[in-house]
Amino acid sequence: MQPLATPAAEAYEALAPFYDELTREHDYDGWTGHLEQAALRFGAGGRTLFDAACGTGKSFLPFLARGYAVTACDISAEMVALAAAKAPAADLFVADVRALDPIGSFDLITCLDDSVNYLTGDGDLDAALASLAGNLAPDGVLVFDVNTLSTYRTTFARDMSLDGPDVLLVWRGGCNGEEKPGCLAELVIEAFGDTGSGLYERVTSRHIQRHYPRPEVEAALAQAGLTAAGVFGQLPDGSLDDLADEDFHHKLVYFAQRVPKGGDTP
Repeated sequence: MQPLATPAAEAYEALAPFYDELTREHDYDGWTGHLEQAALRFGAGGRTLFDAACGTGKSFLPFLARGYAVTACDISAEMVALAAAKAPAADLFVADVRALDPIGSFDLITCLDDSVNYLTGDGDLDAALASLAGNLAPDGVLVFDVNTLSTYRTTFARDMSLDGPDVLLVWRGGCNGEEKPGCLAELVIEAFGDTGSGLYERVTSRHIQRHYPRPEVEAALAQAGLTAAGVFGQLPDGSLDDLADEDFHHKLVYFAQRVPKGGDTP
């Protein structure tokens, strides 16, 4: 299947072979466990999961191991191919989260790893949330995270490197540490892979993200017929803090549900 021609797809087509190495220290099992427990508290009762922007599968594999029936998509064909190799039991396909066909009625929908921040165009967030809402079960829960200003003022303003067995990954932040609400943020990830002949091949992946202030996210949820049942700050160990502070947490995590008939929020 041909990859979709968007900046995010191009970035991850290039990064796909190195993504698992880049995220090797991420505790997906622990993190998704915290997300699942919160989703259950908000009423997600079934065992069907749709993971939008699934990457190489690291975000849905813990759910698969816990007995969920998993459907997942990503905008990068290469990322989907890597995920499919790990999880033949999952139903995977290439798609743009802004324009999903009706594919099911899912008890839990996830869109993780700051995927929402790659929706940089005007109206993109509205389209994505409406698209996801169309596949949410009546009592289902949508979970997604967004990067905060703190992330753009720190992590996206630094240069870092990660030395793996066969690749050197270099992270070059493009921010200046003074980013404002609604800003665009840029980083470049370069992978220097060992060709086996003493030479290294460089692959460059350019990433553009958009900061979404909480009022803008909640307005887009309302437009999609959803409401934020809970908004939390994410702590370094993946647990959730009732305080959701742009200046303290590196991510905010949203748990959204359908607005009940009559318009009252839960």
